[in-house]
Amino acid sequence: MGNKGVTQLVNESAPALLVSYVYLKPFLANKHKYVFRDWVMDSGGFSAWKSGTEINLQEYIDTCLRLLETDDKLTEVFALDVIGDWEASARNTEEMWRQGVPAIPAYHPGEPETALLEMAKTYPKIALGGTVGTHAKEKDRWIGQCFARVWPKKIHGFGVTGEPLLMKYPFHSVDATNWEMMPCAFGNWKSFGKMSIRGSKQDLRAEVEWYLALERRVRARWVKEMKVLEEGLTVRFADEAQEMRRRPWVKE
Repeated sequence: MGNKGVTQLVNESAPALLVSYVYLKPFLANKHKYVFRDWVMDSGGFSAWKSGTEINLQEYIDTCLRLLETDDKLTEVFALDVIGDWEASARNTEEMWRQGVPAIPAYHPGEPETALLEMAKTYPKIALGGTVGTHAKEKDRWIGQCFARVWPKKIHGFGVTGEPLLMKYPFHSVDATNWEMMPCAFGNWKSFGKMSIRGSKQDLRAEVEWYLALERRVRARWVKEMKVLEEGLTVRFADEAQEMRRRPWVKE
C-alpha cells in the first residue's frame, strides 16, 4: 500500500518521471517510496529563473555525472537553459557534452531557426520548450513548423500532453504537470470531469492511470515513426507529394 492507503501501481504499469534539479534533493531522499519506470533530469532553468535563483553549471554537471554513473533508472538529462539567451544555452550544452554528460538541448519560440537546425544536426535528441500558456493554435503551428524542419529527429516536448497534439506529431517523449495541476488547482479531472474537489491532498491514481492509457494509445499511433528514430534512419523522398504524405503535419 502507498501513502494514505492508496494501492500502489504495479511495476509493469509504472509511470516515467521528469525531475527538476531544483527539487532533486527531496526526490532522492524519498524515491525509495515511489513506484516508477525510470526518470529523466531537467535542469530546472525555468523554475530557477522564475524564482530569481541561479543554477551553477559545474555543480549541475557534477551531479549529472554522479547520478548517471550510480542510478540505472536515470535515462536522460536535459541541458541547462539560460532563459532569454539561446547562445548561452548552446554553450552550456557544449560544455556538458565536453565533460561527458549527453545533455538534450531545448529550442524555444523566438529563437533563430538556424539554432534549431544546428541543434538537430549536432545532437541525437532535442527538445521543444517555452510554449506553456501559448494559445493552442499558435502552439500547434509552431510545433508543426519545427517538425517540418528537423524530422526525422528524436524530439521531446516540454509541457505537451494534449491528445490532439500527441496524435498529430511523433514526439519521442513529452512531459507536463497537468496530471497534478489540473485536478488539484482547478478541479479539472481527466478521469472524472469537472469537480469541486481540489487541493494538494488528492488521490491522483485515476489521473495517472488515465495518462498511462493515453501513453499506450500514442505509442500505438507512432510505432513506425519510432522505429525510424531508433534505427537512426535519414528519410528522403522522391518528390514533394510523397513527403507530404509522410509528414501529415506539414501544411501546403
